[in-house]
Amino acid sequence: MSRFFDSKQVRESLLELEELQQSIFDELFSLPFFDLKQKKEHLDKMKLFLEKQKNFVFRLSLSDDPEAIEMKNRILDSAKMFGLKPGDNLNVFFEQMEESIQNLEKILDK
Repeated sequence: MSRFFDSKQVRESLLELEELQQSIFDELFSLPFFDLKQKKEHLDKMKLFLEKQKNFVFRLSLSDDPEAIEMKNRILDSAKMFGLKPGDNLNVFFEQMEESIQNLEKILDK
């Protein structure tokens, strides 16, 4: 394991991200049947996940560890599949995701 991933805090962050991601995914198929409160809770979970992702990517960006750099590059590649344009950085992607969540919240509030 690399220096970056040896950190207890990094490992805990990764575990928390994984658990949140799994929880969000597990709810996707039931989402159409959720009541308003459950839908808002799901969006809150998505916002929390996005914030934790942003923090983790920032931490990756500060590291010169080869495995951390590789992980950040894999995240960039994944973001491209979800609309990140060449030349944009992950902050642009995160802003787009936040905007999408805000738009969904506005729809729920109507």
